[in-house]
Amino acid sequence: MKKAYTAAAGLLALVLCLTAALASGGSDQDPLISLSYLEGAFSQSVDAAVDSRLDEWDRQVAASMERQLDAMGSGQVDGTASEADLKEGDVLAGSTGLAVTPLAGEVRLEIASGVVVDATEGMEVPGGTVLDANHLYIVAEGSSASFVVDSPTAVLSYQGGGVLSLSYGAPDYYAIARALRQLGLFRGTGSGIGEGFDLHLAPTRGEGLVMFIRILGEEDQAMAWTGEHPFTDVPAWLDPYVAWAWERGYTNGVSETIFGGGEALTPQAYMEFLLRALGYSVAGIHDYTTSLDRALDCGALTAGEARMLAAEPFLRCHVAYVSWYSLDTLVSGSGQTLAQRLEDAGLFTADELAAARSGVTSLRLS
Repeated sequence: MKKAYTAAAGLLALVLCLTAALASGGSDQDPLISLSYLEGAFSQSVDAAVDSRLDEWDRQVAASMERQLDAMGSGQVDGTASEADLKEGDVLAGSTGLAVTPLAGEVRLEIASGVVVDATEGMEVPGGTVLDANHLYIVAEGSSASFVVDSPTAVLSYQGGGVLSLSYGAPDYYAIARALRQLGLFRGTGSGIGEGFDLHLAPTRGEGLVMFIRILGEEDQAMAWTGEHPFTDVPAWLDPYVAWAWERGYTNGVSETIFGGGEALTPQAYMEFLLRALGYSVAGIHDYTTSLDRALDCGALTAGEARMLAAEPFLRCHVAYVSWYSLDTLVSGSGQTLAQRLEDAGLFTADELAAARSGVTSLRLS
């Protein structure tokens, strides 16, 4: 923590000591500010002044942290931790004793009054800071602050009070992920963060292939398939999906022997998968540069969604989003939506679809 204050404290001490030096005068043999004075008494005086001021600031911050931690441990502050799955623009606000740990996403600190302490690092945190994941932040005595979500999704663990203010207009990606899970179309990674969805992470080609096969309604066939594929880099969990996709001609690897399932999935590549599921594309197309435009033309994307996918980093939350709304898109050459086709295939019932829809209240980007 001392490093954060060294420049300011050093300047203050320099001004004080220079003033003292000029006031004390000098002689012909020893000018007002001689090199010997700067290297000797003056240098020692600066060091002492800096150390004294930094030690005092340290004591103040440490005392504030200790009071908050003591209050939490004694039960004066509610010790039950809550976890909130949030979207962009959501805000958690609170005062003395609020303890917050960002688990995922970008969370910005805004201080209305007083001090917020990073208890993990043992230092004060200025307003406007994007907070570090898995650090414990405590709103100090007599202080109030807000924790603002700046990313599409975020997960916060918090205790000691706090009031959540939810934004309107931004997609509720967690609600969409839950709805897809109800229909058996989306699952988590098992991390335990944000219900295990890990919506803040970038998706891989392998994950995109799995979602494509689920959207087709062919996951059961893929899991039962015992055929082989030519790729040497496919992990066990992905192996049946790749073998099924290879057999059906849905996808190729990045080379004759490398599938590249761990590589980043682009929005263009995933929309090409969805276009194939909807009948607007066929396997074998390798130029994905027009996939967003073609998805816009067939109604799989709105103009706002196409702009978002072209501009923002592609995350698992976006995979969930475009997969969800693809269910409302007409399948090429039919009068059915994709949801109706999957319903006819027995993946879910009309009642299950209606129940899933009831949980998604945010508006689609237009």
